[in-house]
Amino acid sequence: MKNNQNTNHQEHIALWVIISITLFILLRGLYINNKDSDIPKPQESTSAEESDILCSKTEEETQSSQESEAVVLDYPKPEYAFETDEVTIAIKGLSKERRIAWVSDLHLVSDHDSGEALGDVHAEYLDAINRRYEDLAVTSDGVHAEDLWPEIIKYLNYYNFDGVIFGGDIMDYCSNSNISVIKEGLDNLRIPYIYIRADHDYGAYYGGVFFSETQARQLHQTIDGDKISYKFWDEGDFLVLGIDNSTKDMPDYYLDMVTDVYSRGEPVIMATHMPYESKVDTTLAELSMQVRNRIYYWSDASDQYKPNDVTQKYLDMVYDSNTVVSQVLAGHLHASWDGMISEQVSQHIFAPAFSGSIGIIHVIPESDS
Repeated sequence: MKNNQNTNHQEHIALWVIISITLFILLRGLYINNKDSDIPKPQESTSAEESDILCSKTEEETQSSQESEAVVLDYPKPEYAFETDEVTIAIKGLSKERRIAWVSDLHLVSDHDSGEALGDVHAEYLDAINRRYEDLAVTSDGVHAEDLWPEIIKYLNYYNFDGVIFGGDIMDYCSNSNISVIKEGLDNLRIPYIYIRADHDYGAYYGGVFFSETQARQLHQTIDGDKISYKFWDEGDFLVLGIDNSTKDMPDYYLDMVTDVYSRGEPVIMATHMPYESKVDTTLAELSMQVRNRIYYWSDASDQYKPNDVTQKYLDMVYDSNTVVSQVLAGHLHASWDGMISEQVSQHIFAPAFSGSIGIIHVIPESDS
């Protein structure tokens, strides 16, 4: 019995020894860790001045990283030296300035010497196509529209416009090849765009004589869908409305759409390929006769572009003394003109892109004075 008691007593002592040693180790570890935490580490213990230096380095490194990314994302500068055709539009209550590019009347021809390879351009029309390629779709310094098109895309990307309006006749006729070349350029464009088509974009001319307009529209849909919704911008302060296929009289549904947009009461910039007659300035008629030898815009005086009832209703809305239209932008004439078409509305007709010209539209706040 005594031996058992001694044994139990010894086991108790041994257990207490183990517990005591364990507690000692744990407490010592906590003490050392707490003591070490009071010692500033080099990265954590810095003066205010040193802290500012470290922050500055971080900002510099961040900026350097952003610049490196910008270099990677930078767009190549165009090699061609474009001329610019500029117009300024002042809009009341505008919150910020916008800079929008305009490109029209490029008349791109890509089917020259192609024979029957694409199925829609036949040898019998090659002479006509090549004449257009050599005589129209080329700058005065010898750059053809086909080669100018990639340079235009570079220009638009490089100068980072808020958007671009392609104002019609970008191609000289509808063909698989022309569509493919235009689409490749637009796929490389990095800014918003509106592409309003005109007679040559949809036209069954020259190499496109085997296309109906329905087939041409189907081809254009492969570019951007070619819907009214792709020809309209709501900028909040103002609206940009593109009139598609404007060399033909306006359909009823388009007039309904225009009427709805005008009813919003916001200032409207009208983008159309076909210009409108000036009721207050004879210089437009004089220029048209000089350049085209006829009245080459919507007017009762035109043999080719005399408006029907629906188109006239639309034009009456533009010319109205209470119109919401702030500006009309157009092409088609192949010459630049700037002036008033009524007492309220100004119109700018841009020089053709095939001449190496790109339009620049400055939309600015209207001065209070």
